[in-house]
Amino acid sequence: MEKLISKEIQSDLSKLGIYQIAGGGVGVLMVLLGMYNSEALTGLTILIFGFMLVFFGYSIYCGIICITEKKNALGHSLANQLLQVLGFAIVGFAFKYAAGLYLTIGLDLTESFNLKFGTGISKFELNFNKEVDRVELDFNLVALGLIFWIEKLRKKVKAEIEFRQVASMGEL
Repeated sequence: MEKLISKEIQSDLSKLGIYQIAGGGVGVLMVLLGMYNSEALTGLTILIFGFMLVFFGYSIYCGIICITEKKNALGHSLANQLLQVLGFAIVGFAFKYAAGLYLTIGLDLTESFNLKFGTGISKFELNFNKEVDRVELDFNLVALGLIFWIEKLRKKVKAEIEFRQVASMGEL
């Protein structure tokens, strides 16, 4: 990202960065607390905790590159939010990830058609071959809102860069 972006865009990038760093930081703390409280740390549980730390670490990385205004910051932030927008559990496999605030709306189809809601701060659920009858689908509305905001920011940055390029041609 060019350092010539407007103060408004710089401010928005900083806000997004701080949010992602805070959400990832809370997640890292939760994982470390889970490791500390774990009764038996086997190789597999350490691997799973490490996998969780990678996701929360990625959120922190996205936040840092937003604050430092790196060219690929919004692309990485978009990817980070896309990972968080959909959570599911089906045939014994579950994946639900949120780094930061989450507000979910979902369907629980395990025994009937139930609408469910969830709120909280940073979570990670990864199950293999567990609760094979469970069927759920969740949408994180906070992540969805951030995706729209990031896309809006990407358009602003692109328009500003194009404007500056055209303006610099006129100076020749």
